[in-house]
Amino acid sequence: MEITKIAFTICSNNYLAQAKTLADSLVEHNPDYKFIIGLVDEFSVEIDYNLFQPHEIIPIKNIGVEGFESISKKFNIIELNTAVKASFFKYIFKRFKDLSYTYYFDPDLMFFESLKQLDNEFMDSNILLTPHINTPIPIDDSDPHENLFLNYGIYNLGFIGVKRSDTSFKFLDWWEERTLNFGFINVKKGFFVDQLWINLVPLFFDKVKILNEYGYNAAPWNLHERKQIENRQDGFYMKDGSKLLFFHFSSFNYKKPKVISKYYSRYTFDNCPDLIPVYKDYNEKLISNKVDELSKIKCVYMVEDDIKNTSNQRVNNKIKRLVKLFIPPIFFKI
Repeated sequence: MEITKIAFTICSNNYLAQAKTLADSLVEHNPDYKFIIGLVDEFSVEIDYNLFQPHEIIPIKNIGVEGFESISKKFNIIELNTAVKASFFKYIFKRFKDLSYTYYFDPDLMFFESLKQLDNEFMDSNILLTPHINTPIPIDDSDPHENLFLNYGIYNLGFIGVKRSDTSFKFLDWWEERTLNFGFINVKKGFFVDQLWINLVPLFFDKVKILNEYGYNAAPWNLHERKQIENRQDGFYMKDGSKLLFFHFSSFNYKKPKVISKYYSRYTFDNCPDLIPVYKDYNEKLISNKVDELSKIKCVYMVEDDIKNTSNQRVNNKIKRLVKLFIPPIFFKI
């Protein structure tokens, strides 16, 4: 059967178990889709990449990002993986010339339903976005609060859909230029990887659709409105009546399966019992996809930084020891 639809993710080798879990679940519910894993890394001799078939893995060096060598040296692993998102969109549209639209999904998502309803949104839209939250969060002693999204972005870039159009290509050029130059994590300066720029997209570009259904991009940060999930015979249903299309398991640690998120204190399985079967299924799939082995593999672009940081730490420790030897304790505080 000819593949006419494509979705993709981006990760380094250490996140390939998550990427495979995502890809398998998407194709299971959408057999007419081809799935691509954009690899911000090089192929490793430690990995048997046949395990990821029929999904295609494309190393970042193959897509022709101009100046990638210098770009890879200025970003950390999170920044680098997000900085090239627009570049992968452009590569996919260029390579698959008959492609009408495509989606990006973060590797730590899993699908529970067909994309058919989401595909229909492109009839009147060029760009599809999901907000982090749709409703206010109570002010109390728990996290997250609404200020989180004022710092890190109104829209969650774990998902974005783009249709082939002149407007979309202008958007991708604009977005790529900013992420490749300023895709840092520096909230004080108004930078947060690829995500904060998207706050401006509904202002700058036409036909941008904001998807408010709870079944799109349910995640640990929006469980105040999406923790109620009803498991029916034909799928999972959300509080607003929409079906759960995909869940974003952000910051989930397979070694601590009883913790929803290491960052947020508001939500636990005690006050979100509907999530137990969803997380259990996801955790089992990660383990079967060799998450323990793959998560230990270093990204080749980060190895030099690791060596540099280790060397610098050793130098700093040596300086501290020398200072302690030659400066009286009364003057010494570190």
